[in-house]
Amino acid sequence: MSRTDPSLAESVGRRCQAGAALAVAVHVLLLFAVLAQVVYLASRHRLRVDLTSDRLWSLTDSTRRLIANLEQPLLVEAYCSAKDKLPVNLRDSRTVLDNFLDELENLAGGKLVVQRYDPNADKAIADRCSRIGVQPEDLRSSSASSVSLERHWQGLRLRYCGKQKVLAKLAPNSSFQAEALITPAIKEVLTAQKPRFGYMEWPVQAVGQQQPGGIGWNMLRTVEGIAKRYEFQNFKDEDAPLLPDDLQTLFLFRPKELGDRLKYVLDQFVVRGGTLVVFADAAEYAVGPRRQMTRMPLAIDAPGSQKRFVDQLAHYGVDWRPKVLADLSHEAFVPRDRRMAPFEYLARLQQSQLGPQFDWVPYPYFFHAVHKDWRLDSDELAKDASGVVDAQKASRFRELFGPGLPSQEFLFDSFRQLQRGPGFYWPTWVGLRQRVGGGGDDLPDGITGRVLLWSSPRTLVEDAPVQLDPIGQGDPRQQQDHFNRFLAKLNERLLAEPRQQAPLMVEVSGRFASFFADGTPPKRPSQQKEEEARQAAAANTPPGADGQPDQLGPTPAPASDAAAAAATEPAAQARGERPGRIVVVGDADFLRDDFVNGSYRQAGGPTSILAGVFFLQLLDWLAGDRDLVALQSRLPVDRSLQLVAAQNTGLDVRAAERALQQKTQWLRGVNWLVPPVLLAGFGLVLFTLRRAQKQRFLRSVS
Repeated sequence: MSRTDPSLAESVGRRCQAGAALAVAVHVLLLFAVLAQVVYLASRHRLRVDLTSDRLWSLTDSTRRLIANLEQPLLVEAYCSAKDKLPVNLRDSRTVLDNFLDELENLAGGKLVVQRYDPNADKAIADRCSRIGVQPEDLRSSSASSVSLERHWQGLRLRYCGKQKVLAKLAPNSSFQAEALITPAIKEVLTAQKPRFGYMEWPVQAVGQQQPGGIGWNMLRTVEGIAKRYEFQNFKDEDAPLLPDDLQTLFLFRPKELGDRLKYVLDQFVVRGGTLVVFADAAEYAVGPRRQMTRMPLAIDAPGSQKRFVDQLAHYGVDWRPKVLADLSHEAFVPRDRRMAPFEYLARLQQSQLGPQFDWVPYPYFFHAVHKDWRLDSDELAKDASGVVDAQKASRFRELFGPGLPSQEFLFDSFRQLQRGPGFYWPTWVGLRQRVGGGGDDLPDGITGRVLLWSSPRTLVEDAPVQLDPIGQGDPRQQQDHFNRFLAKLNERLLAEPRQQAPLMVEVSGRFASFFADGTPPKRPSQQKEEEARQAAAANTPPGADGQPDQLGPTPAPASDAAAAAATEPAAQARGERPGRIVVVGDADFLRDDFVNGSYRQAGGPTSILAGVFFLQLLDWLAGDRDLVALQSRLPVDRSLQLVAAQNTGLDVRAAERALQQKTQWLRGVNWLVPPVLLAGFGLVLFTLRRAQKQRFLRSVS
């Protein structure tokens, strides 16, 4: 048996230890090298993955498009206090703001520069904030011996090519909110000149007023987010000069009592390539303090008018039937949120367990287009009284009916997400001109058209009734009976009348032919008055010896400015050289001030909730501005736990409350029972495994 030399073994051991130490050192150095490369690459190349279903933390195409269109560097001055000195409620918003600004910088690739300033660290910076409009947040804190006032700053100033925009205070709770605040501000400083829209409006007669006035369509036009992007100019003039050539779009808010001269002005506007947008109403209803729905006088054409405005629209290819629509499909008149916002349409004071409360009631004259293909309901619509499907009728319905929102225009992006269009109030029929006896659209030569919104096939069309009050003004105990009779009459008519979809919004475009091409242009009212005055003067003045009026007396007045303007007015154009466009929406009430500002909310509605969204996107669509479409169409998702599905609650709120209480108790029991059961089961499994291992060990030893 040989023996190993101790010195040799010791030498080998030292070499092994040295090799192991060298290997550890090499591994450490390689690890540091890899980490350094990762840090270097991460500082220059960012990779973010948004795993939320609705891309909550990703920038929209709106922001990306604006940043990509930067021609000069955009300077973002961030006036923010030190983060470690901020209170808790602002510290999280600072993190969101910093992350969003960093994302903008990386996206811009040098076209956007963020400069950060601390106003609390430099009095000159604080004075600059006061001068430019950045406002501090003053928070008072107190202790047992002192009271102090802490000033915190968190605002931005955007500067681009001599223009600036100041956001006085910012406290976004999410990237979504930060983008919703900052991206429109970027759009504002990038816009060199605001697009201009013209408008004419005819005020609504308010309850108790003897003269029309009072209620108009001014609120949405003056909203900050709209007024800062678009300019509006009133072109309503009874003497009606021709509209300027640089005006591209004109709005008509509930046109009524239109004279021939104004119709001629509108005719020449579209013939010369303008865009005319009409918000039409077939009737005007006053909303009384107790929800009276009384029809007020409304004449579309002025007394003595030789041309009908309905015929003028038909000449261009628009079929306007001045009748009122009622949609009896449940999906069409249910509010967006029956629990939180039942006042979008109509609510009635009802008795509940908590006392008298407003609860939504069906009112088919207030409804919206549904984002649904109604051909899928053909079999249901073709059932007879016994429930048997008429196959021939169902096949015919599949040919006639279509989606409620057929257009893929970005105007309706957000509404497709909501599965519905904006809410309309006593809407009217506006569609494409049809051939006599059926057979499809009958549009003029060179004109194309399409319907953008449709009602459901359960729609009734009728002349405007004098009263459309669903509740009644008698004893409150009799209101339910009145309401039941009101709905019963509509349901009886629905059973007796054929199924039909009604068009709610239409667009026609092309080179229009003039509606006044067969005659001379109508004269201005001032011109007519001057001619009548001259004729009256000639009839009342005694003639002279030569048969002419006596020249003794005052010199006749020179021609008025109106006559001089008429002499220089361009000649009537018989056919357009440029394509024009006409858009007609079958409702004007959903945009008027009292519906938008919630004047009737405390009385149970109606309140036009989605009017602002629709009007802003309509302006973008007409102007061809897609920059903020993705941002405006992005709707936050409610991530709260839905314990009871809304569609299973029916119309009884008390039933929904009972279902919610039962579901809550069940979930509470599960929360109490499941964790202990899981823990006990895990402990039992672990005990069984260890006992089996111990028994195997004891058997092996023995």
